[in-house]
Amino acid sequence: MRSGVFAALPYPVQILVGQLAYRKMSATLYGQGTGRFTPEEITQFKTEVWENVNALLTASSRKRRSGWPDGLFFVLGGSGPTEADTTLFGFIAEGLVCAAAPETQRILRSFPTIMNYAYKIHKHYFPDYVYWA
Repeated sequence: MRSGVFAALPYPVQILVGQLAYRKMSATLYGQGTGRFTPEEITQFKTEVWENVNALLTASSRKRRSGWPDGLFFVLGGSGPTEADTTLFGFIAEGLVCAAAPETQRILRSFPTIMNYAYKIHKHYFPDYVYWA
């Protein structure tokens, strides 16, 4: 990823700037407390978050209101999309297309309701874009 972000810089400078950015980010995360969790704890947190999102989407899909094609449903269970839908879809799409987060991709793909939600939103609002599955 460094070659994409720092493409305008010569390679040795990319390495140096990348190391400085990494060190600064690591120190910031440690200072905030986020960097103190073990990789296992972080995986557990991510899994718990997506389990709860999946439960919310499952409940929303059960109380889906008619009028939308192909069984489209929304995260808050309402009759139309809200800011919560745009935010959630963005997080799901980012998690599925980012090659730097294979663990997040695996977690997301393990929840059929999340994948179904993302597919239906993508199909209805973004049919011109390639689907990531």
